[in-house]
Order: sequence, then C-alpha cells, then structure tokens
Amino acid sequence: MTLATPVIGERIERAEARDKVTGRALYPADLRLPGMLHAKLLRSPHAHARIRAIRVERALALPGVRCVLTAADIPNLEREPATRARAVLALDRVRFQGQPVAAVAADDVHTAEEALELIEVDYEVLPAAIDPREAMRDGAPLVRAGTVTMENAEAQAHATIATGEIHEGGDRPTNIATRVHFRRGDVAAGFAAADVVIEKTYRVGHVHQGYLEPRAAIAHWDRPDHLTVYVSAQGQFFLRSELAAILGLAESQVTVVPLEIGGGFGAKIQPIIEPITALLARKTGRPVKLVQTRREELIAATPAPETIIELKTGARRDGRLTALQARVIMDSGCFPGGPLNVACLLIGGLYRFENLEIEGIEVLTHKPSQAAYRAPGAPHGTFAIESQMDALARALGLDRMEFRLRNCSEAGDPMPNGQPWPPNGMRRVLEVMADHPIWKEHRPAPGRGIGCAVGGWLGGIQPASATVRMNPDGSFTVITGAVDLTGTNTAFRQIAAEVLGVPAAAVTVRTADSDSAPYAGMSAGSKIVYTVGSAVKAAAEDARRQILEIASRELEAAPGDLEIANGRVSVRGAPERYVTLARIGQESTRFGGRYEPVFGRGSITVTHQSPGFSGQIAEVAVDPETGRVTILRYVCVQDVGKAINPTLVEGQMQGGSAQGIGIALSEELVYDAEGRLQNPSLLDYRLMTAIDLPPIETVIVEVPSPYGPFGAKGAGEPPIVPGPAALANAIRDAIGCDLTDLPMTPEKIVAALQSQPSTAPRPI
Repeated sequence: MTLATPVIGERIERAEARDKVTGRALYPADLRLPGMLHAKLLRSPHAHARIRAIRVERALALPGVRCVLTAADIPNLEREPATRARAVLALDRVRFQGQPVAAVAADDVHTAEEALELIEVDYEVLPAAIDPREAMRDGAPLVRAGTVTMENAEAQAHATIATGEIHEGGDRPTNIATRVHFRRGDVAAGFAAADVVIEKTYRVGHVHQGYLEPRAAIAHWDRPDHLTVYVSAQGQFFLRSELAAILGLAESQVTVVPLEIGGGFGAKIQPIIEPITALLARKTGRPVKLVQTRREELIAATPAPETIIELKTGARRDGRLTALQARVIMDSGCFPGGPLNVACLLIGGLYRFENLEIEGIEVLTHKPSQAAYRAPGAPHGTFAIESQMDALARALGLDRMEFRLRNCSEAGDPMPNGQPWPPNGMRRVLEVMADHPIWKEHRPAPGRGIGCAVGGWLGGIQPASATVRMNPDGSFTVITGAVDLTGTNTAFRQIAAEVLGVPAAAVTVRTADSDSAPYAGMSAGSKIVYTVGSAVKAAAEDARRQILEIASRELEAAPGDLEIANGRVSVRGAPERYVTLARIGQESTRFGGRYEPVFGRGSITVTHQSPGFSGQIAEVAVDPETGRVTILRYVCVQDVGKAINPTLVEGQMQGGSAQGIGIALSEELVYDAEGRLQNPSLLDYRLMTAIDLPPIETVIVEVPSPYGPFGAKGAGEPPIVPGPAALANAIRDAIGCDLTDLPMTPEKIVAALQSQPSTAPRPI
C-alpha cells in the first residue's frame, strides 16, 4: 500500500467538532416531533418507604394533562426487579430517594410540573440501610425482600473482564449481593517473612459521572406495534434488547435512533427513563419527550459506588513483595451489578505478590443503583494499592519509582484470578515516568511534594461489524453502529483512509440506527476503536480488494502489481498507466455499469484483550493553615498502542486526568443518615473547572497491540485511574500525613495535620 501522506498518526480535525461548537449538532432535547407531549416524573422524597396509596385525580383534571401513570397501570411489573431498568415505577415500595412513583405527560413542561404537585402519595416511612458496613449486618433493613439474584450484564458489557470466583450473596435474605474471593499461596507465611507490613483502610465516596447533557429520550409509536426511540445512549443495540424485554416486544419491533450524546462515561448504558417514556407514548398515542433536570441527575441517576478497602501488604528489605490481604466492600445501591471484580483484580494484579487473599463484598443499600464510571472499579482499587506501594517504599528507604519497576507485573504473570497478564506497556510507562524531568528535577521543600501512581484497564472485547461503500465520485462512506462518544468516527475515518490509500477528506463516517447499522457493542470499556475499528479496517480491506480487481481489468495488470495513491490506481513502476477512483466509482454504480458496486464488509470478533496503562506524576503545594492543595505541575504518561489521531488521544488523556483529579480533591455525593442527598446541585457537588486544573502535560507511549487496528489500544479508560493515588502520594510527600479517604478536601487535610502536629510543615 502506498500513500502520498500517511493518515494514521495525523492530527486531523474531529469530524463532528464544528457542528458541536456552532450548535448545529442535534441532541434529544433539541428534537421536536409533531404533536409531541412532555413528561415529568414524581419522585419519592424518602430512601425507603411503603406506598400506601397514590391519588392522581386532581392531576388528571388539570387542563393540558394527557396521561398520568402509576405502577398500577403497568401490567406484569416485577415486584422484585433484577435491574434498575426494569423498575419502571415503584410498585409498592420505594428503595431510594428520587425513585419514580408516577409519571405525567402533558402539553408542555410547565403543565407537567404543575401536575406533579397535585399527585398525593401516602407513604409509610421505613428504616433505611445507608452505611454499607452496617447494611451487611444481620438485622439491617433489607433492600430486597427475598434473596438477591446477581445481575451483572451491564458491568460485563462495559468491562468484559473474566469473573473468576464470584458467588451470589446467600440462600437467605441479606443485603450482600455478591462475594468475590481470590487466593494464591500462603498469606500468613508471606507476612511472617516480611520486614515491613503496612495496614490501612481506604475509602472512595460516591461520585457522579459529571456528563454535560442530562438524560433525555423521545418515544414514538409510529405504528401500533412498533416503537421508535430517539436517545443519547452509549449502545443502541443493548438499549434495543433491554427495551424489547421490558416492554414485551420482539427486537424487530423497536428502533433505536442514536442522536448526539453529551457525555456518558458509562452512566448512559442502562435504559433508566426510556421505558416509562415509551409507556406514556403508547398510552397517549403521541410522541413523548422526557428530559431530566440537573437536580434529578444528581439525586436519582446511577453514580459510581462508594468503596471501602481494608488493605494489608508486606515486603522484604530487598524490595521484594511478600503478601497482600484485602477486603473490598462496595456499595452498589439498591440493585446489584457494581464493578467489584475489577477493583479486586487490580488491587492484587498490578504488582507481583507471592501470596495474596482478596475478598470482595458487594452490598445493597437504600441509595440509587450504581453504574459504570470510566474504568469502573479501577480508580478505587488503584488508589489503595498505589498508596501502599508508596508507603512500603518509604518504609524500606527505596526510591518510589524504582520500587514499582522492581515489582510491576508483566506479560504472563498471573492476575489474582489465575489468568496471565496479556502483553502490556506498564513497565515502559513507569520507565518514561522515572525519566521525566518533573520526577528527576524535583527537590524537597517545605509544604511541597511530588507523587506518582500507575494504573490500567484490561480492555474490552466484543464482536463488531462495519461496511465501506464506494460512491460514484470515488469517495467512501463508512457505516457503523457505534455511538461516537470520544471522536471514534474520526478514528474510523483515518483507519479506512489509510487502508484505501486516500486522504481522510475522501471518507465520511455515518452512525446508522439499530434497523440499518451493522452490529457494534456499546461505546464503553475502551473498546470501540479496538473492536469496531478492526471491523472498519477489515471492511476497507475488502473494498480495496474489490477496487484492485476492477482496476486490474481496466489496466490489464495483476491486482498485486497495482497501488492506490492520489485518487488513482496505477501500475507499480508505471504511473502513466492508471485509472481514477472516480471512474471506478462511476463504472460500478451508473446505469449499464460494467462492474459490481464496491461494497466492503468487515465482521470480526476480538477475543484477546490489550491492556492500556497510564502513569501520572503530580507536584503539589499544600497550605498547612487552610489545607488547600495547589497542583503545580501534572503529567500523564500513557501507553495507547498506536495513536490513530494524537490530538484525540491527548484529549482523552487530559479529560481522564481531570476527572481523576476531581475524584481526588473535591467530588462526592454526600448522603445523610436517612439516605437523602445533601448536595443535589452543581453549587454543592464540586466539579473541577478550568480554573482549578493545572496544564496537564501528555506523553504518548506506543507499545503496539498485536490485535488492535494498526496496533491501537483503548485510550479512554486508563487516564482516570492513577490520579487519586498520585495526588494522595504527593500530598503525603508534602505534609507527612497519609490521606486515605477521598476526596481529600481542605478540611480533611487540616484535620490530618492537627492529629500529627509534629509533622506539620512550615508555611510556604
């Protein structure tokens, strides 16, 4: 293959960027259909209560109200649904603050909101299980009446990580949903052989994904037995399957049209509002739109779980790790399916421990069900193990980076579940970090510190397909079913252009609806370029083969003697003998054309994972009087396999780093003892802004994957993982106190300093 200018590795403009910044991009909230109604949900003010009665007569009498639905109006509604998606409306009991108990469809939003105030609900407030440690105990208020049935379809679809030894909670009513247990060697003997043992408890709070666009959906029964839904969702085929199952339809009776999506980060996978929107549309016979408010997003969405990690590690004087013992308690809210397995695997998998025992416990509480958030479970486990790696190195008097390099897992080393690590770039990332000027040039100073951490993501696997169509003018159209969350359509464009030997401008990428698109998995788990990109590459190769066959007949030369460059196919070594791509496009599409249309098909199944690793270094200054942390310098080093488009990859690295910084320093959903959210607005839920963040330097490392297109790996998940640990280690370096509870707010830092006054630094 010959190209005048290679396309892979070029910084071309993101395909949809101009439409987004100019407001032309169409999101679900922007869409208006003829006769459309507007929906609102009445939500429970209590975390746990029995519904004695719901009276809707006054709401129905309000002019402009077309429909009011309660659980009594929905046939076959499950009393103990297995997933949040199937809990369309609360049937007889609410399990979290904000759970919908009634739905209204009206001519306009304001009428719908007024109708909600006219609905009367008689609640019997019940005791609630809020603290996950208390919820595990016998006698705690039960979230579910019967035994817990494990449901991890969403977590598996996102993470696609082998489960290992996972068990359901038990054969009696309990709030323990699942248990995970990993063992290797003799832990007691390992600790006995250790010269240093560190034992601490770490906590990561509930965190919202922070996407810009609230959930929105429009449902329309365009035929009595056919539903069309317009959504911003991360996977149209998964959503179609779920909606069909919930509504009792065949999948052929549901069409999902994915519109632009204003961020998801794993939260927009399960259909939370789509089922009730569809039921309202069926009841009224008109299209219905439902758009959540920001307050609803914070109170009743699907945040990342609170996680408590009790961790004990040991090492010898020579820096060799001997043993690890951990207990991971994960609060999954009112439905099971949290990323417990991922957290446990990474705690014991990043480094070579001769002996380990890891117990994971997923606990149900009366809080909103939890969901994926960018590398679900990975920041939690990494925060704990990377904090302890720093502590062990300090106790042994070893360089913190060298200590990690001495013990990091490599290809073939066993993970806690016994499976070998696939080839990966963790060691290379650590080597680049160790050689970075921020690390090498840092000098101790009062109130200043530097920290590092490394973390990764195993990577997703899934079948995928794509098509490439040649147009009459010699341009190409790529069609996929993958939702473009992060610029993946631009990457597909470059992949196809590279294979076809044309500039990227000659390729257009379209995301079709669920009726028309080739199959693609959900845009989650850092697997879209890795899987769908491979399908695009295969489809482009098929189209290229067809083009060369046509050209060989035109030029009377063997296909192997031809090359594509500069919009033409020519004989290698004889550039004067050529045929243009436009001519081939015309001859294969016009009336009476001599050749079959060029239509490439690519279907693949990726069964091998390609882990991606990110390492981050933070240099901070800490004010000992106020506890304020100022990030002076920050660098993200990441192995991406091959950067199809370095600008897009750097954007992922910076965005993930920013979210990791938020988890570390400011973000947490705070609940009171009754399960009520105390900070349900962006005034109180503190997202990082551009003012808060430092310039984030990015360093791309390329350790090619043998399976991804042109060596590419997933780039979205890894950069959020190491940030909390890197900042905790930097703050520890600055003030001499360990911070084990995220977020590390100024109040917590001051409290830590006051508890150890002798270690407090002099004012800066």
